[in-house]
Amino acid sequence: MLWHGLGLVAGLLLAYQAYAQIYPSTGAAWVLPGSWDEPLATSFFNTTQDVKDWEASHADIIFGGMQDVDVNRQTIAVGYIYSQKLDCRPGKQSAWLNKQAALSGVDMEDGFMHFAEDTLLAVDNPSSGMDYLLKGQPYHLLLVRNNQFSTARLPLTLQPGDEVILFSSYPLDALELVADGSPLLKRNLTDENGNVAGWKKMKVDWSHSDLGAASEQLPIFDGGDSQGESLLGQKILTGNLEYKKAWHSAWPYYQQRKLNSGNIGLDNGLKTWMVKLAWPDETRLSALRIKPWLRLDAKQLRIPGWDRANDQDGDGYVSDVEFSERPNTKASARFRHQARLIPASNMWPGTCWYRVSFVNDAFNEVHANWYRHDWLRQGLSGAYNDDMAKLLDSNQFSVHEGGQLSELPFKAGTTDAATEYAKQLADFLLRVKKKTQTTWLAANISEINLWHYSVWPVQLRDVIDLWLREHYLTPAMGLQKMQRAWETFALAKAGDKSVIMASVKGGRSELAPSSDLAWQRDIETGLAQYYFFNLPGYTFFHSWNQTYFYGSGNTTLRNWYRQGVPKNWVYQPTGMLEIDIGRPVNIPKGHKAVIWENKGDKAKTSASMISDIALKPANWFWLYRSGWFGDFPREGVIARRYSEGLVVYRAVKERNQKGFLLAKPMRISLPGEYQRINYDGSLGEPMRYIELGGYEGAVLKKVPWPNVTVVGESF
Repeated sequence: MLWHGLGLVAGLLLAYQAYAQIYPSTGAAWVLPGSWDEPLATSFFNTTQDVKDWEASHADIIFGGMQDVDVNRQTIAVGYIYSQKLDCRPGKQSAWLNKQAALSGVDMEDGFMHFAEDTLLAVDNPSSGMDYLLKGQPYHLLLVRNNQFSTARLPLTLQPGDEVILFSSYPLDALELVADGSPLLKRNLTDENGNVAGWKKMKVDWSHSDLGAASEQLPIFDGGDSQGESLLGQKILTGNLEYKKAWHSAWPYYQQRKLNSGNIGLDNGLKTWMVKLAWPDETRLSALRIKPWLRLDAKQLRIPGWDRANDQDGDGYVSDVEFSERPNTKASARFRHQARLIPASNMWPGTCWYRVSFVNDAFNEVHANWYRHDWLRQGLSGAYNDDMAKLLDSNQFSVHEGGQLSELPFKAGTTDAATEYAKQLADFLLRVKKKTQTTWLAANISEINLWHYSVWPVQLRDVIDLWLREHYLTPAMGLQKMQRAWETFALAKAGDKSVIMASVKGGRSELAPSSDLAWQRDIETGLAQYYFFNLPGYTFFHSWNQTYFYGSGNTTLRNWYRQGVPKNWVYQPTGMLEIDIGRPVNIPKGHKAVIWENKGDKAKTSASMISDIALKPANWFWLYRSGWFGDFPREGVIARRYSEGLVVYRAVKERNQKGFLLAKPMRISLPGEYQRINYDGSLGEPMRYIELGGYEGAVLKKVPWPNVTVVGESF
């Protein structure tokens, strides 16, 4: 009876949905593979293609896809989307949307959020991507010479008969240039098909100003200085364009010829506003730009607000007369596009984004169609939406003045605005799911616990199928954070899946970057930590270095102890994953459950509920804890049992205590006989105890009892 009873306990497996996977005990994932290199320091691979083929066969799900339609269709390839933004400088997606909106009779401007009043934002670290707007960079410059087209690269000497066509992705009312004289200007006319019908001469009011060394305009004026030609001492010609009738954008086709020299956006259907410049005599054109309307000064960005009431004749432009008589003096935008929301308070380096609006149903339909088109084109099963915690809250908009939104009855940078926007985003993503029939809509939420993040409404949580927990696990994670990390089990209870990323950040490899053992111990610890959260069929493992830069290229001495080997190949502990440790089981008799903590509420990790939130049981237990009676000890060793293995992790309560990485190893008794699984998949000697250093985890394989068959029922 003793053997039978122990067998029943060992065989009481947790009930999980069946799911085919590459490795026996868990799923595996890649995050943004790509940029494959030919290996330089291993004979395991001969070519770049060998690396790519290996990756395709060693993960169950791939975030970002494999950049190969056929390979993507043979796996679960989840693409990348950022549905709440469009680039300030239009790319392929914006061009496609622009074209489809035009064909559907939808105003593309309805796809953007706008400020209803002049707004001042704090910008501590301005992104260079904003130069497109701050410097008034043309979208494209085309040189027409002898009826041939080429890209106009300034500075440029123009002959009589030459023409330069400036393409703008937004309507404009002024140009600035540095040249020998003022040009003749014509703007495009648009025919009923949306193409260029011809060119209409524009009346221009020209003025001159000196461009001296002390001029504040010099640092922001793109032109010949970047080509080694100084603009000092030259004059800026400013041309204010007469705007009598509505000026419509057009596709770059004129007299059955495409007005383009390789610009991707123009090739993919972007409609633009075009200005043709020509000089009667030989002229040196040193610089040319659209006069900027945005102002960045002392780390503050001023964005003008738009009020339709100020545009009294409804032509889309507030003229000088209308501006002087405008009923709303708190809104100074001349065009509606000038009031678009730019999350300038917190943008990625090198980017410039507009915040998308989800108010207009017709535009939402066009927008959702883009994802169906794009996923079919790439062979994707779905996509993951990045930065889902960055919407309209203060983490994106630090408002000093103004901030009132046109599309919502709130101000940017507030929780109310972010919450309402999140509900609209949820409705839009539900539309995308219905249109694409995907069950793999994902979101990157990193360490955020959605039950603690008030901005996220239930609707947005419910629409997501798969969660990316970027850099969720680190070697020095600490006990307190582990004991508060119950949300993965709540997401799984709701039927959601998670990709959980283990990072080496803050581990032994930072103390000894040239040590192979330090790197391997960090990766072993990462897998051990992951196995604490593993729910077969619901979770996927990804192992990475200390950075947020992903890809499949070779290692350097900054991210591995040896350079020239494929990153994913060394970061994924393939040998360890191939060892079958079974599935998670109950806490063994005689051991106390680790306690979850949720804002003062407590529950055992074997429980199925905390604070009225349903959970899947985790069944973590203590092998050691200082004091032995406290639920949240200063130091401890936690464990989780599998049907064929065990995982353990030693830590102190606090995270990232570097001194604890150097702590003296502690001998810990084990609930049975086990072998340690090493980084390469080899097994250590059978043992009934293990020595663990500070912030160290280990994955163990159970030594089978001879002539004993373990049976039991799942639940």
